[in-house]
Amino acid sequence: MRGYAQTSRGQVHYRHEGSHGPAIVFFHEAPLSSAIYTPALPLLGRSFRAWAFDTPGHGSSDPPVRPLSIEEYGATMLEAIDDLGIDRFVLAGCHTGVDIGLEVARQAGAERVTHAVLTGVPLLKPEEWEGWLEGVLGGGRDGEAPESWKQVFAPNIELTADGAHMRWAWDRYGRIWAAGSPVELIHMAVMQLLLAGPRYNWMYRAAFAYDPEPALRGLTCPTLLLNAEKDPLAFKDVAVVRLLQDGRRVHLEGLTGQLPWRVPERFTEEIQRFVGAGEVAAV
Repeated sequence: MRGYAQTSRGQVHYRHEGSHGPAIVFFHEAPLSSAIYTPALPLLGRSFRAWAFDTPGHGSSDPPVRPLSIEEYGATMLEAIDDLGIDRFVLAGCHTGVDIGLEVARQAGAERVTHAVLTGVPLLKPEEWEGWLEGVLGGGRDGEAPESWKQVFAPNIELTADGAHMRWAWDRYGRIWAAGSPVELIHMAVMQLLLAGPRYNWMYRAAFAYDPEPALRGLTCPTLLLNAEKDPLAFKDVAVVRLLQDGRRVHLEGLTGQLPWRVPERFTEEIQRFVGAGEVAAV
């Protein structure tokens, strides 16, 4: 099922599965959409009432009129949750979606968030992003260092008559995702980036300016750091778990990311086991 929630910044599109069990809400990584959760949602719907949202400006959600901060993204997504009548919920997010989810949790209050599932927590202060991106992107690069690694990772794009921006988008995922990634997965990611268009990097810019540490320290619910072993942010989970009041880590061996797409069954099982919902919890 797909639908729209009403917010002060326009309509927020979502995908939904499940009619019983705990509510769980998902926030995607930039610049994708709820499409990344498509393989996992039917499985999640057996044990949860699951919603995966498109962040404003992504997927089929209305675009904001200007770049938003993480705090503003969080406020908008909380409006969407409220519009759907969701009271208490499990919160889940990936990368930039973690930041947005943390703001949803902070603004909603501890009594509404029962559990959190965080994948690839960007535990970086604004001044640390350049160094981290250089480490991720700089290996084997010839010539002088660029003026900004943020611009290398998420440059502004213009739509061109010869379609060069489409070729660039395809090549981007060939560089930043693991060699041998399924072509269907890359196609999905490229289509979502192109759908966002010149706004595709607004979520990145918001994340570059956001420090998640205070929100992590304030998270009181049980929290699962569910990540791929080779995710570029996986190493941060050692520090993240120390900030949490009730945190634990599960890293899936041999994987590089995009868990709900690559391993939807395992992704679902780990969440079920953690929350204590559905078939896995009953075993």
